[in-house]
Amino acid sequence: MVQIRVQRAYPGRVRAGAPVPTRSMSTEELRENLHYFTEGKRGPRTHPCSRLILSGVGVASRADVPEVIQQARLWGMERVVLHAGVEDLETLDVAHLGPLVNCLVIPIQPGPGGASLQEGARLIRQCGDHGITVVANTVLTPRALSSLEAIARGLMRVKPKTAALSYPFPITGTSTSEVARIGAVVRSLSVVVPMLEEQGIEVSIKGLPACYLPHHRNVFRKSANRWYVDADHQKEEAILFYPDVVAFTKDESCRFCEADKSCDGFFATYLRRDGFPRLKPIAT
Repeated sequence: MVQIRVQRAYPGRVRAGAPVPTRSMSTEELRENLHYFTEGKRGPRTHPCSRLILSGVGVASRADVPEVIQQARLWGMERVVLHAGVEDLETLDVAHLGPLVNCLVIPIQPGPGGASLQEGARLIRQCGDHGITVVANTVLTPRALSSLEAIARGLMRVKPKTAALSYPFPITGTSTSEVARIGAVVRSLSVVVPMLEEQGIEVSIKGLPACYLPHHRNVFRKSANRWYVDADHQKEEAILFYPDVVAFTKDESCRFCEADKSCDGFFATYLRRDGFPRLKPIAT
């Protein structure tokens, strides 16, 4: 899998420590990188990428994206995921995207940086009409946590395929006020996860260890690694998302946990802080 951050700006994303590129990528750079990670990887010691993620504000509105995706599919890209920014949503042409992308990730976030419930619901319905799978992504900030049940009820009405709930990754310079208290997060998730699952909505929790929610360990899945490309890290200079951008940690005792194979672990930065429980193996 390869993720290409096409545009320089990308507010509203799940901040994971990726470097901020100095500029957006040109059409020719997009083509060259897609060729490099598909046709260029066909060899006795390398394998071509078959999954593509495109991200960055305005990527859905770029005139060259449809042609680029079509070419990528000719080179063997089987699955295309588009991460829409909140700035894209008002003019997003879902009917046009239908034949091109498999999945659209929509930020559902109260306040700046995400789609309102009304706007998100409209897009989710439109995507369903055009055969596009939707992942509704919510970052578990203190503000989002206070509205999480309302967000869940809104999603229950329109039923995206997946509700992704992500705990903020530790980023240098992030204020502690931006990180919700873990006890409140666990209590809220214990309420909304069953609500969503009862309506047939798949739940995916990222950025937390399974042992914090042992009764809902089925919503944790190991994150797939990917090449990460931007204007400053192209082709052979691309970086691996794990561990170059994000690094999880586990304790020795995690080897004996029932959820070890489906849990990423947690962040050492948080585990060193007060208020975050130690990792504890889940027993059968």
